[in-house]
Amino acid sequence: MTYFDFKEWADLYQVDPVAFEQRREAVLEGYVASVDPEHRLALEQTLFKIRMIRQRSKSPLQSAMESSKLMWESFGKLREQVQKLEQELSPAPLRQNGLRLIDQNYTGDIEKAADTSKNDQSGPAANLARVIPFTASGKRAH
Repeated sequence: MTYFDFKEWADLYQVDPVAFEQRREAVLEGYVASVDPEHRLALEQTLFKIRMIRQRSKSPLQSAMESSKLMWESFGKLREQVQKLEQELSPAPLRQNGLRLIDQNYTGDIEKAADTSKNDQSGPAANLARVIPFTASGKRAH
């Protein structure tokens, strides 16, 4: 990327807004022309959308807000694609079997256990245990 002198561009806009727009368009067109042909069409389409937003907008602020919205939509689509790729590349999750480990040192809320045991036939002891899920590796045990 080439150096961008904000002050130079701001000064040009203040002195001659038409020259600013001509220069801006020339820079954009030059960049689009420098992009690989396989990506150029998508870039031209995006640039067209931004130009239409600028034409329709009643103010520069509205134009900036609409362009920002377009950018965030594009970012969301990119994020979805990255998440799909991560899921495809991540290892398969371990299967869970029916085993559960009980932590015998866990002392939950006894009053809460007594209240819930009125509706439950397993008794207060079952409500005091903390269940630790056991994940199987998928391999046979020896």
